Amino acid sequence: MKRRNVIKSFALIAGMALAWIQAQGQVQRSIPFPPPASAQVLPAPGSRQPFPQRAVERSSATDIARYLAGMPVPPASPLNRLTADPRWIAYSNAMNAAFSRLEIRQLTSIRTWQAQFLAPATQFSRVCLYFFSGADFLYADTFYPDCTTYILASLEPVEPIPDLQSVPPVLLQNTLQTIEASLNTLVHYGYFQTRELREYSQRAQLKGVLPLLFVFLARSGKEILGVSNASFSGTRGVKVSFLDPTTGGQKVLYYFSADLSDAGLKSNSAVLRFSSSLGPTNSFLKASSYLLHGNGFDIARNYLLRVSASILQDDSGIPVRYFAPGNWTLRFFGSYKGPIDLFKKFYQPDLRQYYAESLPKPLTFSFGYQLDWHITPLILATRK
Repeated sequence: MKRRNVIKSFALIAGMALAWIQAQGQVQRSIPFPPPASAQVLPAPGSRQPFPQRAVERSSATDIARYLAGMPVPPASPLNRLTADPRWIAYSNAMNAAFSRLEIRQLTSIRTWQAQFLAPATQFSRVCLYFFSGADFLYADTFYPDCTTYILASLEPVEPIPDLQSVPPVLLQNTLQTIEASLNTLVHYGYFQTRELREYSQRAQLKGVLPLLFVFLARSGKEILGVSNASFSGTRGVKVSFLDPTTGGQKVLYYFSADLSDAGLKSNSAVLRFSSSLGPTNSFLKASSYLLHGNGFDIARNYLLRVSASILQDDSGIPVRYFAPGNWTLRFFGSYKGPIDLFKKFYQPDLRQYYAESLPKPLTFSFGYQLDWHITPLILATRK
């Protein structure tokens, strides 16, 4: 009953999506972020009204995503000629090999586990909320294939993608090499390193997380239908509409560049207001640097505990002591031996006790910071 009451209360505010009113100026030959034609404008105090953006000729977003992912583009695409470059062919081969290994080592096992254990717990919401995500749409999509809305939020910036045909070949090749290097940790170990993402953003001709999001959309078989501005109330964001061939349905991905610390959210909580407008969430936390263990992220932690119908995380997410037994059912998978040495001060004796008493089911994939699936902890919390 309590879960149904939560769902009903959130349903009262579902559909109150916030507007995008701060359209950013773009260079002429880039994918612009125009506000949606049907946007409902809810001006914030002191906000600027959007100004008209120029129409541009560009390759389709799906073609751009496939090119950046090292995948073939249609013969009629303006980008097709770029795929004849031997350097792109070598890049494509490297990306094919890396994602093939990832599929065998991780993704196939995750899909099997998801269908058996996670899908029943996430049927009350079709929204995936992923704090501290970086550009990691890949794992959000793999764990939550039934969701129709994905909200990713982290510090990494978001910028428009320039027309690839206007980028000098040397700079374009450098960008591809940078993309390959920046994906190295995620593809091989399952998580992004913040330092790598920031170095990527500084070095690449194509800046921000959007190129990496495009790579994951393409590699997961999605067709991008549109890219638009989702910036509002001083928060930079992007909205990507796409078609999921596995379900045949149209879905949407939001990425917001936001400071999720207490100081950042006290200054600007727009991302929380937007997420709340979409109803209860299936929240996802992975390799989040144990930020929610400290005192500087109380607002984000309390928010997730308030709006989530379910939370899937490793031990770097919300400490188990915050899950009130009267509100949450906890289920444990894998094994908990404690954090890696870098984060050993965040050891949770109570979590170790839970694992000792609950006889958790083993995992066949790694998750978070633990690279050995034999000692990987995975925690699923569902609201009662």
